[in-house]
Amino acid sequence: MAGASTSGDDDDSRCLLLALSHDELGVIVDGLADPLQPVVAVALSGTCLGLRTPLRAVLEVLKERNERAVALCHKMETSCAQLRDAEELIWIGNNEKELTADDVATLGMLLQTNRLPQLVYCDLSGNGFEDSSMQTLIEGLGRGGAPSLRILALAHNIIGPVGAEALATALLRGVLPKLERLNLGHNPIGNKGVRALAKPLRSRMPALQDLFLGTCGIGDEGVASLVSNLGKDDFRQLNQLWLSGNKLADVGMGTLAEAFETGGLPKLSCDDWLVLGFFRHNPASAAAVQAARDALTKRLQ
Repeated sequence: MAGASTSGDDDDSRCLLLALSHDELGVIVDGLADPLQPVVAVALSGTCLGLRTPLRAVLEVLKERNERAVALCHKMETSCAQLRDAEELIWIGNNEKELTADDVATLGMLLQTNRLPQLVYCDLSGNGFEDSSMQTLIEGLGRGGAPSLRILALAHNIIGPVGAEALATALLRGVLPKLERLNLGHNPIGNKGVRALAKPLRSRMPALQDLFLGTCGIGDEGVASLVSNLGKDDFRQLNQLWLSGNKLADVGMGTLAEAFETGGLPKLSCDDWLVLGFFRHNPASAAAVQAARDALTKRLQ
């Protein structure tokens, strides 16, 4: 019959989404295109024939991301639904199941697109992370990225100054706003890396309580960038600072003592066990170590 409409034409005439611009439609679909839950975006594309063409490219990207997410979940012996709602992600590497570069890229994609909204604790220690891995994981995060994450552990990797600088740049953008514990122990970040991290760690991380930098190749210059001339808001919540196994000589211990004497690190604990965490296995003399310990003890009396 002339002038008759097909069912698809009728659907299109009722689909108000077709009145949106391409950019507006893209914003909506990007919000729904969850690699861990792709069914929502796929269902949207099926609401009317007119959406299939403009959404084709988005769905192709979503399919590729979903395949990567499924592969990562399989390796971690979990499901996409469980990962999406997880509060903990603990993947401590071993020789057989270290995260590969592709795995890290997938995890970074999920973080960058805010697909792990409940994640509080992430431990990726011992996975052979290099500088490039850190860049892949963190660089795409925007301000407020990983909003629920409170504990990040990347110990026993091979993150150097470049990786530390990538993390510092991200922290200065305002990512990880609720981070309480950062463990970078046993990574060769050195003086250059800790100098890059000093600015955001001192003043941009108001919730930071525990900072682990043991065995990171940090010397007197590095500790100076971390604790010299502390402002009243610098490290105001920090109660643990681990610097054992580094290269602190007498000058570095003197820098710590001065910070304590001038009221810096106001909430730092004086528990004997924690104090050992500051000082042990550094080349400083026994006298310099004792002076720093005495300054901390006196400040807290």
